[in-house]
Amino acid sequence: MILADASPLIVLAKLRRLELLYDLYGEVLIGPVVKAETIDAGNAIRARGVEQLEHALERGWLQMACPTAGERSFMEGLVRRSRLDRGEAEAIAFASTRDLRLIVDDKEARSVAVATGVKIVGTAGVLLEACLGAHLDREELEAVLQDLVQVLWISPAVVAEILRLAREARI
Repeated sequence: MILADASPLIVLAKLRRLELLYDLYGEVLIGPVVKAETIDAGNAIRARGVEQLEHALERGWLQMACPTAGERSFMEGLVRRSRLDRGEAEAIAFASTRDLRLIVDDKEARSVAVATGVKIVGTAGVLLEACLGAHLDREELEAVLQDLVQVLWISPAVVAEILRLAREARI
């Protein structure tokens, strides 16, 4: 099981690669704020890929958890002390208290997560894990990374490192 922030879910759904999360992690946990940011807001604007998120929720591998009082308090503290939005703060609070790895792309959210002891991976890292786990071949990885940089800003150095690691793994 892994926990996800909104932007990686949105990006993977837009790229039609959301199923990779199921292939890699089995279950993906989100909180109510992240659900509102992805599925509810996506439906309101008829966003590309929202149907994949709904389908994952219906199938049960994308699961919404209710925050405990402690998680809500942790989240509110993060919102007050940082520039994180509520979804990022919720995801970090859940990941920290439930000892789960977090999929997150936002730079500040990644820094706060690491500072609170949360293990993180970004969308590009998920794609690398999918390649290393034989859910994508290297050519597919390259194509998906090209599509990814069209919808999410990622440092060219990060893309180069992902491709280098995939090549070194001899996939």
